[in-house]
Amino acid sequence: MISTTDTDALPKLLQLPLELRQQIYSCLCPPSPISNPIPTVGITSVSHRPPPLPLLLTCHAISNDVTSHYFSIASWKLIASHAFNFYRIDPTLSNLASSRLLKTIQKVELVFWFDGSLLKSYPSLKTTTYCQEIRKRATRACEILATAPELRTVQVSWVDSTTQEAIEDKREVLDALKILDGKVRFEVGVLEWSGAQAEPERGDFEKKVKGLIDVAHPVAAF
Repeated sequence: MISTTDTDALPKLLQLPLELRQQIYSCLCPPSPISNPIPTVGITSVSHRPPPLPLLLTCHAISNDVTSHYFSIASWKLIASHAFNFYRIDPTLSNLASSRLLKTIQKVELVFWFDGSLLKSYPSLKTTTYCQEIRKRATRACEILATAPELRTVQVSWVDSTTQEAIEDKREVLDALKILDGKVRFEVGVLEWSGAQAEPERGDFEKKVKGLIDVAHPVAAF
């Protein structure tokens, strides 16, 4: 945002109305998911392309203005799954905890990922233990996100490639969200289940998951 009232001293771009500048910035930062935007931090992807470097280098005022807009539209994805899936990049999210990104993020998508192929590969891995691992990572993520001063929205997604376990048996993973109760607005994001490819199974699955999320953590209207 622009703090000065002396518009004549501003670059021509910043003399435009806010709505017009935001339209320009949105064209320069379109929805275009980027995987591992910060290689050493456990962020899986970000939803929008970042501002062009030449624009950021124009001047501090323009850089601050476009950066502010970018963080207002960008959603940063974190995945909560079994530890086996995170043995390479930021396994304990300690890099995220110390990242400057935490000072500016406003929206995060937290994905609860139930990896059916992992359960098949390790028959001794029971659903209860598996869910405990997911809850552990989600809890750690929420503890860190609770320190993000600008965070406003957490979108809760549920991706499930298991086929046998009941949804209700996994509901405890959502307890991690209690850390953020009263601090952010919850939204329901992507809901996917390999066992519900067609109606009415898919509709029933979505209804159950939305119900689990909404009961524990009221969300915005779907």
